[in-house]
Amino acid sequence: MKDELIESFKPYLESLESYSDEQFAFKQSPDIWSLAQMYEHLQVTGFVFFLANINRCLEHRKGQLGGTPSKSGYAVLKNNGFPLNQKFKRPDTEMNPVITGQSIAKYKEGFEKLQEALLAIIEAVENDTGEYRTNHFYFGMLNAKEWLLNTEFHFRHHLTQKEELESYLK
Repeated sequence: MKDELIESFKPYLESLESYSDEQFAFKQSPDIWSLAQMYEHLQVTGFVFFLANINRCLEHRKGQLGGTPSKSGYAVLKNNGFPLNQKFKRPDTEMNPVITGQSIAKYKEGFEKLQEALLAIIEAVENDTGEYRTNHFYFGMLNAKEWLLNTEFHFRHHLTQKEELESYLK
């Protein structure tokens, strides 16, 4: 899992060195995110959704003993990732953060901290019994390991979007 996490972060961290501020903030159209907004989405969900649920499972809070992933959750776990070229939309709730996009430096620091936090928790996840689960709005009841796997899947999934957004810069 360590190698997969490092590899899923690598293209994002490396690319931050190549964008100008203008490129990073560029929006092809009002309904398409900028690179900055995509980075913000990944950083925010990484900390407040994925890492938070991993910790909840490990700490046995805000979830339950038992439960199972949904049919979609099983499919994603079985396929070791999200379906290629399929776009997902989070359910609209007042809990969704407003995605505005910040500076390149903010995401360089934030992505490094997120990667460090995820790598630091791997051993605890591997030693977890997997019995305690929290709910994912689409994938059902996940344990700490399944949340960690989904974190890596999520980063890998957004590489397609990253490439699309970068294509608008050329």
